[in-house]
Amino acid sequence: MLLKTPYRMKQYISSQKSQQGNTLLLTIIVTALIGFLLAAYLTLVQSQNGANVRSQSWNSAMPVVEAGIEEALQHLNKNGATNGSLATDGWSGSGSTYTTSRSLGQAFYSVRITGYYPGTITNTPLVESKGYVIMPLVLASAQGALLASAGGTPNLNYLGRGVRVQTRQDFIFTKGMVAKENIDLNGNNVRSDSFDSMDPAYSTNGTYNPAWFKDNGDIAVNASVTNSLNAGNANIYGHVSVGPDGTIAVGSQGSVGSTSWHQSGHNGVQSGWSANDMNVSFPDVEPHFYGGAFTPTGGWITNVTTTVSSTTNAVTSYLFPLLCGGTISTNLLTTAAYPIGHPGPVTTNRNGGGIITGYTYTRYTCNSASSVTNTTYTATYYDYILDNGNYQLAALSGSVYVKGVATLYVTDSLDMSALVIKSGNSLKLYCAAASATISGNNALNGESTAASFSFWGLPTCKEVTFSGNSSFAGIIYAPDANFTLNGSGNNLVDFIGASITKTARMNGHFNFHYDEALRRIGPFRGYIVSSWNEMASSEVPNIINNVSSSPSGQ
Repeated sequence: MLLKTPYRMKQYISSQKSQQGNTLLLTIIVTALIGFLLAAYLTLVQSQNGANVRSQSWNSAMPVVEAGIEEALQHLNKNGATNGSLATDGWSGSGSTYTTSRSLGQAFYSVRITGYYPGTITNTPLVESKGYVIMPLVLASAQGALLASAGGTPNLNYLGRGVRVQTRQDFIFTKGMVAKENIDLNGNNVRSDSFDSMDPAYSTNGTYNPAWFKDNGDIAVNASVTNSLNAGNANIYGHVSVGPDGTIAVGSQGSVGSTSWHQSGHNGVQSGWSANDMNVSFPDVEPHFYGGAFTPTGGWITNVTTTVSSTTNAVTSYLFPLLCGGTISTNLLTTAAYPIGHPGPVTTNRNGGGIITGYTYTRYTCNSASSVTNTTYTATYYDYILDNGNYQLAALSGSVYVKGVATLYVTDSLDMSALVIKSGNSLKLYCAAASATISGNNALNGESTAASFSFWGLPTCKEVTFSGNSSFAGIIYAPDANFTLNGSGNNLVDFIGASITKTARMNGHFNFHYDEALRRIGPFRGYIVSSWNEMASSEVPNIINNVSSSPSGQ
């Protein structure tokens, strides 16, 4: 019995050690699993934290980008509105490309303007703005950025983002007649249509041709009141529009719509040719200059009129005219008398009895053209003669002749009886007078295009009157003035161009012809954004920059 006890004790000890080993193995597995899960959780947390930080940095870069765009637009509207050079106010460049960079604390932006040509009236610049912000340390480390250079100087990692903006010119005169409050087409035989002074298919040497008109003679009122646009019995070849909740009144014989609508004899408003979504602003006019202007004086202008009249001279001869200088015709003639002096041959004609009945021979005719030039000199006195430069008057009364690119500022009173602008020149007239009258029975700027004469009414200009039997070519912008068109007699009066005023009223026989070229080469307020697209990440790479250097130089 004593010999079996040690054997049993040995078996019991071996089983206990086996259980301890299993426990240790299980502990190691559980610990490893917990460690793996913990590592995965920490990795996920770090990834989420990095994504959050990058999202914050990504979002914070956009205001920097927008700051660059805003500076570019402000620079364009300050210096580009006059088609001048953009190499000013901290911008550098030439030709069609201009750049600048600015720091905003530790962030910075680099902006570039391309497609802008000084002196060109049809610019559509492209703006590219790239903004850079410092990456937080956790994000820079996650992306493998170096925290220090080999020499121990720390580096900063910049996250970049960019936007490409296409701009266009914001033209002022995009419709024929526009008013802030109301328009009343009260005249007889009132008509509104359009043409294009830059398109030979819809103009004659840049002037209106009634055979080639278009149907974009649009009329609009910004107000939102009942019958703010009274079309009466006018024939409007174009669209009409008023402000939200505003209405349009059309007489029983009035017609608004396309050319085909009018040609079909329809009255009323064609479907789709009216709207009540007009909602625009009318900025005030400021003087073009303050001081330093010339005072215009009058004088005689000699006009030279040259006419050429052509005639054709016909000289006949029996001999062939070697020195004709024109065209030669050969004629076979038969006469009863013998052609004395004819070199021959001459055929003698006889009847059956042998009696001579006549003679047949050849005669030549030389047809040569000649011209006569007639030159007529006439001298006309003008009260004011303007050349290149700025002019200023307290009171204007009388006729104006423009032989340069001139700007005239009238402060107190304006009564213009005639306006002649020599071909290739222009006049900008700024009026601070309470009332302005443009009248006469002679064409006012009748031989020039609408873009060559512009009237700008300051806030103090409250009344603008156009009267007489004279045609007019030009543009009128007086957003605080009541515009009255008074025609006299039964003659139709042509108003060629465009107008923007507080109110407009037609009395008389008027044809209003909108020049569509004003949408492309007319005055414009400045540059506005036409498209906005974010640049690809490859176009705006991140930057590693030494803190001792200026990031704005990138």
